[in-house]
Amino acid sequence: MNEPTTNPNSQPPPAGTARRVTGARQIDHNNECVGCGTHSSNPCHPTCPFETSSFSPSVLLRAAAGRLRDNPAGVGYDIRGALFAAAMDLVGPDEAAAAADEGQEVLTGFLVEEWGEQAEQIRAQVVYRHGLFTDLDNIAPSLYAAARHDGLDFDPDAFGDLPA
Repeated sequence: MNEPTTNPNSQPPPAGTARRVTGARQIDHNNECVGCGTHSSNPCHPTCPFETSSFSPSVLLRAAAGRLRDNPAGVGYDIRGALFAAAMDLVGPDEAAAAADEGQEVLTGFLVEEWGEQAEQIRAQVVYRHGLFTDLDNIAPSLYAAARHDGLDFDPDAFGDLPA
């Protein structure tokens, strides 16, 4: 089980963008809650976003990983589409676009940090290029790693395989 923690490097959403989780608890490919990492056979941790209704991009990133196969983009995957689909389920249609933007910004920051200085020059395209040129087996764990970067504790070695 992955216990939620606070990452001192994570940035809170700008003032006025406090979103509320309105959707039902979502379970990932490891049978864990995307909000707190608790196994699906157990109740969520009291600080889980599905218990508190407090949204964060880290929850969206984990939820989007399971939607990548449903969002193909020619030779790759539409990560932005997966983020938007997850946001629709998590925060509803009125907040989905803005929530997807927040998730994409966290993922962008993570990828630029991982890829190095040259990625800064293509910052606006890193998520698109990541979806286009990276294998699914690497994209999904990167969403979880970005979620960790945003404050949700997760062991990337425990990611496992996405079901076919």
